[in-house]
Amino acid sequence: MKISHDQERKLVTGILTAAHYSPEDAEIISKVITHSDFTGVYSHGLSRLTRYLKQIDVGALNPSPKFEKVLDDQSLLVFDGDNGSGIVSVNKAYDEALIKAKTYGVAVATGRRNANIGCGSYYGWRAVEDDMIGVLCCNTYAFSAPYGGADRLIGTNPIVVGIPTGEEYPMVLDISTTNVAMGKIQAAQREGQSIPLGWANDYDGRPTTDPAQAYALTSIAAHKGYGLAVMVDALSTLLSGACYGTDVGLFSKLEKENTGFFLLLIDPSRFMPIEDFKRSADRYIRMVKASRKAEGVDEIFLPGEIERKKFKEFMMTGIEVSEALQAELTQLSRKLGVDFAGDSFPDLLRHFCG
Repeated sequence: MKISHDQERKLVTGILTAAHYSPEDAEIISKVITHSDFTGVYSHGLSRLTRYLKQIDVGALNPSPKFEKVLDDQSLLVFDGDNGSGIVSVNKAYDEALIKAKTYGVAVATGRRNANIGCGSYYGWRAVEDDMIGVLCCNTYAFSAPYGGADRLIGTNPIVVGIPTGEEYPMVLDISTTNVAMGKIQAAQREGQSIPLGWANDYDGRPTTDPAQAYALTSIAAHKGYGLAVMVDALSTLLSGACYGTDVGLFSKLEKENTGFFLLLIDPSRFMPIEDFKRSADRYIRMVKASRKAEGVDEIFLPGEIERKKFKEFMMTGIEVSEALQAELTQLSRKLGVDFAGDSFPDLLRHFCG
């Protein structure tokens, strides 16, 4: 079944409001979840919403947190998310950091006691729309082992960078420091599919294609990705006072995450007129796009370009929701007290979208 961007926004907002989120926070989360699906990053869209709902149900995710600013020193900010949605925490931190970046030229915001931040590219898109260079990283549930190890101590630890442009697509890098997000492992298991070799190792550190046996996700570029993941841990937790390693809650037990994030905003207009910066960024992109292609390659892409094109496509066509995901969302919504007529996903959708 296909649904539109507007339908998904209303569906997510409605379900989360029923789960005791404020309408404002539910709307923030719906923007990021829908952005994820409509840029083709299904691991952090409706598929990840099912995880949030399960966390709410067992008390691992606080739908009504007291979001607190614990440090405000010129261009520096530290927040405590009270184990609420990391999506809400990062967006609220971004709002305040943006004001400081415009004042000081640069701002750093960190946060502790947070949960999953959702699709990273959303924040890159926010930054470039505000004519800011944005850098964001966070630690997560421990899904990955140190290079050469077998114990899960490190998260997927994403890194996001956004660079504003003029006429060209903005450059937005959104990468995990593991070869895949855990959400894709979950999706494969839900759909009864195997996973590619190299995505994960089993409990003893052996490669596996069975999502049920996937214990530790593998790092990108072997020891290099592991090194990046360690530095993301350091930036996201040591400055904010967030948990790391074995102190982070267990994913398998739906425990509180207690993770942290690091956000850096830079105002390029403090270095030169913003239009000059954008012209230079455009020229850089055109230089890359016009460069010689390897044999068999039709087009060279910049970071974030494919996601922008997918967004345009899916805004016209809608996105497909699998039968398994429809059933899980319907069941979880009913369990959380959504009172809708009927017992199917189309009935749930009609309840919120008419």
